Amino acid sequence: MTSWDQVKSWRKQARQMIISARVALPPTLRQGMTAALMERLHPLLKEAAAPISFYWPFRGEPDLRPLMRVLAGEGIELALPVGSRLGEPLTFRPWEPGCAMTRGIWDIPIPATDIEILPRTILAPLVGFDGELYRLGYGGGFFDRTLAAMREPADVIGLGYAMFQLPSIRPQPHDIAMDRILTERSSALALGGSGASPVCYAGEMDPAYAGDLGPEELALALAPLEAGLPPERKPLLDFIGWRLGMHFPETPAAAPRDVDSHLGAIIPRVRDDGLHYALKALRAALVP
Repeated sequence: MTSWDQVKSWRKQARQMIISARVALPPTLRQGMTAALMERLHPLLKEAAAPISFYWPFRGEPDLRPLMRVLAGEGIELALPVGSRLGEPLTFRPWEPGCAMTRGIWDIPIPATDIEILPRTILAPLVGFDGELYRLGYGGGFFDRTLAAMREPADVIGLGYAMFQLPSIRPQPHDIAMDRILTERSSALALGGSGASPVCYAGEMDPAYAGDLGPEELALALAPLEAGLPPERKPLLDFIGWRLGMHFPETPAAAPRDVDSHLGAIIPRVRDDGLHYALKALRAALVP
């Protein structure tokens, strides 16, 4: 991909696939993933430079409001970002539990004050991300313009779910990498991180392990799930198919009798971290 128009088109599709899959996660599963993320994030933020800018959860993003209340109770100064218009940098307003709120762009709640502060640590919600610490956002350009315009540098931490790590977001000259990225699975994704080695998933392997699955083999192995898939979970399988660059057959094979065992045999044979965790999430969503 060389032209910006091609990259924009790819990113638009990527956002649609990821957000649909994120919203399709069962609420209890998403809450558990968020709790694991907050457990990793809390000790880091206790040592971080304040003020710390959080974000208000939107379209299935990790809901960090419980951690916001805890940190505020520990005396740490917090803020929330405010977007005025698309294409313009964010400003930041102080937040504390119980403060008056109003509605901002995209109807997202923001503090109802004209006071602005400059955060020294910024938490950036991720739609998707890659191993070079580049962030796929919502396409409004808020964070990149904000970071480029800041008078003083801030520590920028991207936060998201491990299943939405992509091979690359096709970074462009205007894209600014995060200083670090945290997920529910990783305390700190280092620059240049790559997929997991076979050793990482050795404990999940079946004694009859038969080697890694390629994209076509994986798509073929997953196709039978379409037959018995609840409609509300279909975006999860669609996302995995998109990642593989494959379309599942319109007339799939009969659904497997034991979905848990079927996916349990597939997951250890997938080395791509994002796909590995996406399959684990699919399994958790389908198996009570």
